Amino acid sequence: MKLTITNLRQEAIAFSKQESKITHNNLIGITDGKAIGTYIERKFEEHLKSKYEITTGSIAKGIDLPDPHINTDIKVTSVKKPQSSSPFKNIEQKIYGLGHNLLIFVYEKTDIDNNCYLDFKHCIFLEANRTGDYNLTKILRKMIELDAKKEDIIEILDDRNVPGDEHILKTLAEKILKNPPKQGYLTISNAFQWRLKYNNVINLKNKINGVYDYEEFSGKELGDYQTPLYFTDIICNYLKNELNISPDIIIEPTCGTGNFLKSASDKFPNKQLYGIDIDNEKLEKVDKTIPNLKLINEDIFTFRFGNTNKNNSFLIIGNPPWITNAELSKINSKNVPLKSNFRNEMAIDARMGNSNFDISEYIILKMIDEFKDTISTIAFLCKTTVSRNIFIELNRNNINYSFIKQLNFDSYKIFNIDADACLFVIQFGGKTLTNKICEVADISKPSEVLYKFGFKNDKFYSNIKDIPPIDGNCQMEWRQGVKHDCAKIMELTRKNNRFLNKNNEKVEIENTYIYPLLKSSQLKKPIVNNTSKHIIITQKKIKQDTSHIKTDAPETWKYLNNNKEYFDRRKSSIYNNAPDFSIFGIGDYAFKKYKVAISGFYKKPVFTLVYSDKTMMLDDTCYFLSFDKYDDAYITMLILNTPLVKKFLKNIAFLDSKRPYSKKVLKRIDLEKCLNILTFDDLKQTEDELGLENYITDEKFREYKSTEF
Repeated sequence: MKLTITNLRQEAIAFSKQESKITHNNLIGITDGKAIGTYIERKFEEHLKSKYEITTGSIAKGIDLPDPHINTDIKVTSVKKPQSSSPFKNIEQKIYGLGHNLLIFVYEKTDIDNNCYLDFKHCIFLEANRTGDYNLTKILRKMIELDAKKEDIIEILDDRNVPGDEHILKTLAEKILKNPPKQGYLTISNAFQWRLKYNNVINLKNKINGVYDYEEFSGKELGDYQTPLYFTDIICNYLKNELNISPDIIIEPTCGTGNFLKSASDKFPNKQLYGIDIDNEKLEKVDKTIPNLKLINEDIFTFRFGNTNKNNSFLIIGNPPWITNAELSKINSKNVPLKSNFRNEMAIDARMGNSNFDISEYIILKMIDEFKDTISTIAFLCKTTVSRNIFIELNRNNINYSFIKQLNFDSYKIFNIDADACLFVIQFGGKTLTNKICEVADISKPSEVLYKFGFKNDKFYSNIKDIPPIDGNCQMEWRQGVKHDCAKIMELTRKNNRFLNKNNEKVEIENTYIYPLLKSSQLKKPIVNNTSKHIIITQKKIKQDTSHIKTDAPETWKYLNNNKEYFDRRKSSIYNNAPDFSIFGIGDYAFKKYKVAISGFYKKPVFTLVYSDKTMMLDDTCYFLSFDKYDDAYITMLILNTPLVKKFLKNIAFLDSKRPYSKKVLKRIDLEKCLNILTFDDLKQTEDELGLENYITDEKFREYKSTEF
């Protein structure tokens, strides 16, 4: 019989179980990992040969099972001392993987009396496209999710010291954007040494009798991640032992395979349990031996609980989908709530994306609405951005609660996803809390408060401790950069005195509508006054007619029309009924010579003074103030980079947000209040810390303070 990948994986699991049960006395006293590895590899190969036709490898062939349909190398390592090796041949393998699969046996060796035992902790089959570098692929995938451009990818590669000249990095960046890498699970230095991140891979697995076999999550459409049983046990232990709850009825919406139900049944015996899920296949996998359990195959978005008995106490627990309504729509999922601007955002904000929300947020708010008038505990796993939104909604709608807490946990360890996550717990029916504050702790140490977020004097803070007294309204208006959604045509790079668009096409048009451009990734220094990037600006104000370009700059008009299909493909509704080639984030403010800008993306706030001979434009991931005078812009940049303002931003910004520094956050910096606290010496010290030449003077500072903005 010919060996297949399916057979290989099955046999590896069977081999691991078998070898864990017997002694290996010829290994007594041996501590050399390579010797033990060779022993296990040979024994496994003999195991395969007894059942299948196989071709084994050699040093020349490089991998142990080289047949093209198997293409797998065997690795054996101690769980205590993971080994490293050098299998990489070129830099692309750091991103796209080795080009072959890995079968990894992870053992723990124990010598007891005259017997040697090999306890196989994990048996991992890692597909070829998962053998890239963990950290690099994680960063690249995140940036692609945030609509990164080629220049952003090149900068990441350069920052990570990926070897290669400008041409190599450019070519690699183009390939990455066209063919994003899978998440890798090795740790690879630029010397091409690798070390498998065992925890990263293990967290992807489904446990099979103590041994792990590779299996990707298949819950993308429903946006769900099934919670492992050990973690649902931890959560239910917390609810029972720390909160001392004793519910009469336990409900798990979107229950999946029912691990929360199983743990809840164990921790709260003899209670009535209900599991609700739209996916009947998952309900079939729920443990049917759980007592007092009723399963309901319904859509939670339309399910009605009916009148709840006020004499009963409830526990509503679970892990609703972490996907957004927009993401579900993109994959044409039917598992979505009715579309609505459910947080009552202003119309323009909703159209610009603020009405996008996590499905979990919708479900949790629905549970709150159903059970807020009962004696109940609501405990859900969710992103920390979701818990914060729910907290705000509770207080905005004056819903009383008796307990609220956010317990953070490592979502990568539990679900293999890169998101700030928590167990969010709310209780109703007890004495109403009068303060609008939520404590944050780690789930491993629930009694140790890390920080608190909430409302103080009707203003919302990410951390309510030691707030600098500069909260208010900025005297100048923060603006967002240019939005065009047509980077391939609108954004140009100047090389050798000629312009190229993002299709790498030569662009020969008039300079009339071409402006220098800065992007988020370029706002890392206190002053920036040059760039190789440019942008075509078709309007000076929103909805302005663009037909005059035909007369003013005929080659530009021709270029835009030759590429009109790109503009017609723009999906945002803001372009509906707008003139051809319209852009947004444009007005008189955009054409002022001096700006102080910040990237909305990065966690560390850096305010940058930007200018050039022709007005410097910023993309829509940036926010800025605009000025006519250099001195005004320079001093404002210093003020915003002072420790006073940086500390205040830590009190009001949430670093787990997609854009920590939004217009809503920035406009709370009251510059007049800053000037009442900051001295000339403070600004001089900031100037020195930023590495700038001495420019500010006491006279310039006094003049600035007397200026009305």
